[in-house]
Amino acid sequence: MSHLAQRLSAAALVAALGGTLLVQSPAQAAAPASVTSAASAAAFRFEVYFPKYVRRGGYLTYTVKVRNRTVRGQHYVALFGRFSSHFRAIKVIRKPRSVKCSVKRPAVTCWIASLDKGDSTTVVIRAWVGSHRGTTTARFGGVATQDRDARLSELKKDLRGSITARARVL
Repeated sequence: MSHLAQRLSAAALVAALGGTLLVQSPAQAAAPASVTSAASAAAFRFEVYFPKYVRRGGYLTYTVKVRNRTVRGQHYVALFGRFSSHFRAIKVIRKPRSVKCSVKRPAVTCWIASLDKGDSTTVVIRAWVGSHRGTTTARFGGVATQDRDARLSELKKDLRGSITARARVL
């Protein structure tokens, strides 16, 4: 399938999913991907930056950036990440103090305490790859709410869009 055909089929998939936006640049070493959920299509933007290739036994560093573009008032964001079985260890290596994260293999959950209009925050996650060749997959998604006491298990049910980050293990 040609590059143009792949782009057109991806655009058709985006339209079918109701506005979920997936962007991946094949020309860059660190490929960005973005998603906006249907509930907050114009308000919040999630971006994931990651390398496309890794050697066996190495690690991948995922940079997840969350932005509140238009919504006024204090909002809370639940960020979810799920990793494939190719990863042998996962760790959150950088985050602001206001962000609470937990890692339960193979998943990462972060609670971003406050995002006012125009604010953004970044969480950096490092995942070590095992010794097998192939393709690793990590999925990231998020849900925004104004409820400070919202339960993450309930918010996870409202997760609509997700970013799929695939990298080749050489």
